[in-house]
Amino acid sequence: MNSPPTHHRYWRAISVVGASLITVGIGAFYIDDATRFHFEFISDYSEVFGLLGMIGLLLSFIGCIGWATQLRKRNLVQLVFLVLLAPWLALLIGYPIAGINYHGAAAFVMMLIVPAAILAFVLSIMAAMKPRI
Repeated sequence: MNSPPTHHRYWRAISVVGASLITVGIGAFYIDDATRFHFEFISDYSEVFGLLGMIGLLLSFIGCIGWATQLRKRNLVQLVFLVLLAPWLALLIGYPIAGINYHGAAAFVMMLIVPAAILAFVLSIMAAMKPRI
């Protein structure tokens, strides 16, 4: 089988771990808002969940760029669209729970739109520089 070398798989793993941390951070804020702040654990440690989201943002940003160097042009373009749509899908999924309130749970998701656009721009430049295969 033509499996990629082990160090190539680390970039994908870093990206997935980062996305998982972002999901945990956003999920905690939405759960807290959906239960009307009933779980004191989430309310008391909201800065930890916010920090998890920010660490996840950094990991997924670096992991996506490293992973993109191993992808073909077509897969890289698909990754660009996935990165652009992910924050908007999170807002759409969270809309029935908390609405689009920049003082609520959606504030963290809205803060992800700008870094996602920057990452998509970098990935699209990388895709433009790749030869068509």
